[in-house]
Amino acid sequence: MRRRRAGARQGAAEERRQGDTAKQEKRRDAEESGAKEQNKEQSEERNKERNKERGDVAPRADAPNAQTLGRDQSGVYVNAPATNSAFSPEFVMRGFPAGVTLFDGAAHGFTAQNVDLSTVDHVEFYKGPSAMLFGKALGGYGGAADYIRKAPTQETFARAVATQASFDVTRFTANVNAPLNDDKSLLFRMTGSAQTLGSFVDFVRTRSFDIAPMLAFTADNGDRVSLRAEHNGARLVWRDGVPADPVFLHIPKEFYAGLPANEHETPFFDDLTLRYEHAFNKDWKIAAVVDYFLYADHWGWFTGWGYDGFQSVVFGNPVSARTANRSFDAQLRLNGRFDTGFLSHTVFLGLEQWDFYFGYNNNVARYEAAPLNIFAPVYSPGVSYAGAFWSNGVARALSRSVYGQDLIDLNENWRILIGGRYDLLAQRERVFDPFGALTGEPTSSLSKGTKGYFSPRAGILYRPDEETQFFAAYGKSLIPNTGVRIQSGEAPPPQQDTQYELGFRREFLNRKMSFEVGLFDITRDNVAIPNPANPSGFYSVVTGQQHSHGIEVNLGGEILPNLKINAVATFLHALVSKDDNIPSQQGSDLLGAPRRVYAVSANYAFDAGELKGLELGTSYYYASRLEATLPNTYGFTLAPQQMLGATFAYNLTDKLRLEINAANLTNQSNWTSNGALYHGEPRTVSTSLSYKY
Repeated sequence: MRRRRAGARQGAAEERRQGDTAKQEKRRDAEESGAKEQNKEQSEERNKERNKERGDVAPRADAPNAQTLGRDQSGVYVNAPATNSAFSPEFVMRGFPAGVTLFDGAAHGFTAQNVDLSTVDHVEFYKGPSAMLFGKALGGYGGAADYIRKAPTQETFARAVATQASFDVTRFTANVNAPLNDDKSLLFRMTGSAQTLGSFVDFVRTRSFDIAPMLAFTADNGDRVSLRAEHNGARLVWRDGVPADPVFLHIPKEFYAGLPANEHETPFFDDLTLRYEHAFNKDWKIAAVVDYFLYADHWGWFTGWGYDGFQSVVFGNPVSARTANRSFDAQLRLNGRFDTGFLSHTVFLGLEQWDFYFGYNNNVARYEAAPLNIFAPVYSPGVSYAGAFWSNGVARALSRSVYGQDLIDLNENWRILIGGRYDLLAQRERVFDPFGALTGEPTSSLSKGTKGYFSPRAGILYRPDEETQFFAAYGKSLIPNTGVRIQSGEAPPPQQDTQYELGFRREFLNRKMSFEVGLFDITRDNVAIPNPANPSGFYSVVTGQQHSHGIEVNLGGEILPNLKINAVATFLHALVSKDDNIPSQQGSDLLGAPRRVYAVSANYAFDAGELKGLELGTSYYYASRLEATLPNTYGFTLAPQQMLGATFAYNLTDKLRLEINAANLTNQSNWTSNGALYHGEPRTVSTSLSYKY
């Protein structure tokens, strides 16, 4: 349900919517990636062990909080209003928009997408070398969010959570788990949600539901098979934001800068995931994962949305669009450990086939919609598509890949990492615009191409003692430019990232606290920019370059019994380093990339006395001034963001829990920009009551 203002480059925009042993294992996870602890080397083996452990512990009682998700992570910025929607927000990592969303390590193509958090146990953020989950280079080096979904456990329970919040937010979630046989080898879990969301912005509202059943079977020989399905559907009026002009910073926050009659959406998706795991012995294991994902939407946009410079929002021609995409991803991965002389090797080797398809069909109204006066708005009750122009297109990307990695223990103090991925990438796109409604001229074009790409990665780690680590890492990655149209008819080359990283980690207070600092430098080549030879902006040239470098600092842990703190800081500069089309854009800061971000939180849980069961928390978030436009406009920046939050939770009984969350207590405006401006959510309070049976 994510969409940026489409404009004439609608096709590309639509596609973007989318004990000691325990300590040794924990250290190995951190060292395998040659990165910081929160950037542990990710593997299916690690997720499998986590899922096994869940059979012996109580599962999470709640889902990640959409208003705070990602804000406690260094290098991660949420370039969207903080809303109590129960859907994940949009992340910018190390200055670049997150290019891929992962689910238990599998991606639905290379696009980012919103996630219904009611199905999610927790979220892991991968940056730097570990952004290539399972050696996966697709997605780039800014980073990736991996949503670890709720899996069956051996416990029998049913849990329901009812939430009521500011701006007419009503939400109900259900979570049912049960073994289906006596020996608990066959497990079942189902999560679901239904919600109605209002907004402080006029007309904006959402109704949605989600249901996700999952079966997991463990055979006598230890083999594990799981099958998970999910269906999500919604009806909504999309929030457009407002055009990027200083005048809109002073209008009422309730102002809706669109045409509601044309902006009702009906998105839905279906997802099916099959996983099989087999251990040959304690050192060698194999896993296979197959994921099929289908998404479709019917929505409206405009060809010329913007500001007339006087008193009105202009729209151009209304467009009614139907879009669909599907993704098929299959992976086979072998994990193992062996010794050669005095060297110890931890290796994996994987094969992957990934197939992504995207199609769209547009009806373009013959007339331009009437401008909307921002001081006295009158909204049209309907839109006519009688005799409309039309256009359509399809795009497909197919990748066959092999990837591998060898983590070599030289001795107790030194480790080196060598790995890489080879992608044979095939791309094909067809555009048919017989009236020139979008391209500016009648167009029927076809582009295709196949090319191989190698993405290496390497790292070295030095551990002078058990609590201290130093590391250096290097890697390359790629992001297919599917949906980017080249006027010559050739398939566009993919974006390619090159990153260097240095880091340090120190644990103290008996490993209850940790301090981490990392330095990174990323260059992104082959960025698609509008073709100056095509005024409509429908076609692109792939010549741009972007660069980001910075420092990330993390401090966190249990500083006192029952008192946990987390403090992060990010200092970065992300900019356009090359643009052959718009020279004035070169040197401009990227949107959604504040140069400084700080966040601190503290939580205390009473575990004894009359206050046993009470939990208190507070948080503060700060992001420095943001550029409002690209290229940057002198004097037009967005004020720093500041958010103060508080939580109160109390276990009324062993089964009943009350939780109150307050966000943006100081009622800051907290504007963001992705080309359009968005007013942050005002002060909000939500109350949740959960019952476990």
